[in-house]
Amino acid sequence: MRSSHLWRLEASPSTLETIADSWRALGTKASSAEGKVHDAAQAVFNKDEWVGDSADAFNKYRKRLTSDMELFSAQAGNVGDVLDSMASVLQTYQSLLDDEWDKLKHVPVTEDLNGLTFRPKNADQATLVSTAISTATEMRTRLDDLLDAKRQELAYYKEQFEAHAKQWKPRTLTMLNLNVGQGAGNAWRDKNGTDPGDIPGMAKLIAGSGADVVTLQEVFKKDIDAGFKANSAVDLKHSLERETGVKWEVRFEEASRKYQASDSIPILGDNWHQPFGNAVLVRQGDSIESVGGGENIKLDAPGSKITLPGNAPGMGNVEIEDGEGRSAAKTEIRFKPR
Repeated sequence: MRSSHLWRLEASPSTLETIADSWRALGTKASSAEGKVHDAAQAVFNKDEWVGDSADAFNKYRKRLTSDMELFSAQAGNVGDVLDSMASVLQTYQSLLDDEWDKLKHVPVTEDLNGLTFRPKNADQATLVSTAISTATEMRTRLDDLLDAKRQELAYYKEQFEAHAKQWKPRTLTMLNLNVGQGAGNAWRDKNGTDPGDIPGMAKLIAGSGADVVTLQEVFKKDIDAGFKANSAVDLKHSLERETGVKWEVRFEEASRKYQASDSIPILGDNWHQPFGNAVLVRQGDSIESVGGGENIKLDAPGSKITLPGNAPGMGNVEIEDGEGRSAAKTEIRFKPR
């Protein structure tokens, strides 16, 4: 008569108990951390040392955080209890199986890699072996049912912990600053600086950087966001959207208007009085909720004057008051609340 070794669970209840202690210790640490955050906040708010909108926003955020920390602490303790319960069940059933195995101590048996081979001496021993196999099989079925229920409990807590992790995962914002240099080499057949034909390559560079926010200086608006114009297929906004597969918001702020020379068709391919300045590009994503309007901040000193070359072929020099059109672009980026 052959059988697998039904009476040996090959389990390690002590290992489960050790892991259970680790989970409870983690819950204790979470509870301690929650208490520290709570006490520190109360020490400030109870004395009215911090008031206003920022204080209200922080306190609302803090309450959500400490509430989830307290919940996590309780859940970690519950995981420890489930693991202890599993260890206890395994110990109990191993003891019951040991008792059943002991009933077969007078039956000749050998063990190899394939299991057990019983050699009953008589009919009574054969019946004893059959009964023992049946009883052990039933015990293990009941044990499997009990352990399955415990595994379902652990699966529930796993989902809870994954939700906590998603809710409170660190949020990052990657920024890239580029001086595009479209003001340099702005003459026919001059390949210096950045020309319109370089825009798709710039889009690849930005997409490869993983940047969420890109600040650009010295750019012509039509090369950044042409809107519905004919060259929108090759402007930076639409090139980026093709490269990344997501939408990008663009905020352009004009510093001055300049003549933009063509590298291919002289005069006829040139662009006259083109808006020139700074831009902010923002990738839509998990962390960014919206992008506010732009603001142009004048940087030239009032009362200063500068003489610039004409803004078109054949035009004489131009004197500009209050500087040469230097400015900064300011844009508000709003994060999604947790």
